Amino acid sequence: MYDRHMHSYTDSIKIAGIEILSDLGKFPATSYWEDGPSGYLINRAKRVGLEVSVDQWGNVLAVKPGSDPNAEGIAFVAHMDHPGYEVVAQQGDQLVLKTLGGIGIAAGRNGAEILVIDASGRRINATVVGAEKAEGDFQRSRESAGWLGSDTVYAQLSRDHDLGVLPVPAVPNLPDFIIDNDLVRMRAADDLAGCAAILAALEVIIESPIRGSVYGLFTRAEEVGLIGARLVAENGLIPKNTVIVSVETSSALPGAEIGEGVVIRTGDRVTTFDYAAEVYLSAAVEKIRSSDPDFKVQRQLMSAGGCEAAAFKAFGYRVTGTAFPLGSWHNRGESGVESEVISKGDFVGGALLLAETSKLSGTDQIGTLSRLLDSPVKEGDRLKGGRSRLK
Repeated sequence: MYDRHMHSYTDSIKIAGIEILSDLGKFPATSYWEDGPSGYLINRAKRVGLEVSVDQWGNVLAVKPGSDPNAEGIAFVAHMDHPGYEVVAQQGDQLVLKTLGGIGIAAGRNGAEILVIDASGRRINATVVGAEKAEGDFQRSRESAGWLGSDTVYAQLSRDHDLGVLPVPAVPNLPDFIIDNDLVRMRAADDLAGCAAILAALEVIIESPIRGSVYGLFTRAEEVGLIGARLVAENGLIPKNTVIVSVETSSALPGAEIGEGVVIRTGDRVTTFDYAAEVYLSAAVEKIRSSDPDFKVQRQLMSAGGCEAAAFKAFGYRVTGTAFPLGSWHNRGESGVESEVISKGDFVGGALLLAETSKLSGTDQIGTLSRLLDSPVKEGDRLKGGRSRLK
C-alpha cells in the first residue's frame, strides 16, 4: 500500500541527509583537526532547535530532550575525523609528515597527491616522495596486509610556501563529494556519513513527541584509538541507562554489500554487541516495513575494524550499531589512493532507520523479541499430538 506520509518523510530525510553530507565533505578533517565538521554540526544543530553542548575535549553533543527525564534514552554516535597526516617539520618545500590513523600503503608511495592546509586555512598541493622504512615485526606485518607500516611520510610542496606555525593537517587530494548514480564518492565517507545520517534523523524528528531523550554524539580522534568516545564513556557524560548506537561505515564484505541496505551491526573486531540494544533497531525496521515492505536492511558482524560501541561497552553501556557498507576503506583503492564509496540508497535508508529508532526512545521493546519468536513457538504446537509427540 502506498503511504504518502512515509514517502514525504523519506524525501525529507534524503534532502537533509545529502545536503549535510555534501557540506561536511568540504572540510579536510583528520584526527585532532575536526574544527570544520564540528563547527558545521554545532551551527546546524542549533539552527533546527536541538540543545547543543561541547565537552572539554571538543566532542559535540546535540540533544532532543524527551518528555520524561527519567526514561531511558538513545544515543547515536559517529566520529568527525578520518585518517590523514600532520605536517610536523618544514624546510623550504620539503615536508615531514606523521600519519594519523590507518592509511593504505599507497598513501606513502612516491607520487601520491595530498592537500596541506596551512595555518590560515588555505589548501596547498603537495606530493608524497616516500615514507620511512617500516621497522619492527608489527609494522612489517601491517605493510604485508596493505597498510602503511611507518608513521613518517615525506612530501614536497608544489611551490615555496610558509605553512606557518606547525603542526598543520594534510589529507589525500581527492574529491570532496560526488554523486555518481546511486554511489557517493568522497574523501572521507568514514565517518562523515555517520555524522550526516544522525543529524538528518534528528532534524526530521525534532517536532515529534518522544518519551526518552535522543542524543547525537559527534566525537573526535576515533581513528587514533576511539579517544573521544572513550573519554565520554569513562566520564559518564551520557546517562548510563542510555542505549548506544554506533553509526559507522565499514568495509563491505559478503552479507554486507554496497547497495543492499544499511547494516544492523552485531559486533566489530573487538567485541559483539547487545541484543537488548539491537531490539530498538529491529522494532524500527518492523515499523518501516509496515509501510515499505521493500525497505532494505542487512545484518552482519562487521569485523574489519573497531567502532565506538566497543568503547561504550567497556564502560557498562548497552550497545548496538549500524554501518554503511564501504568501498575503498580509508582510501585504499585497487589502483592506489581512491575516494571512499557508499550507496546513496544505503545512506538514506540508514538515516530513516535512525529516525524511526529515535521515536522508540524511552519505550520498552522487549516484546519485539517475543514477536520474532512467535512463528517457531506456533510450529512447535505440532509436537503435541500424534506419533510425533515428544515423550
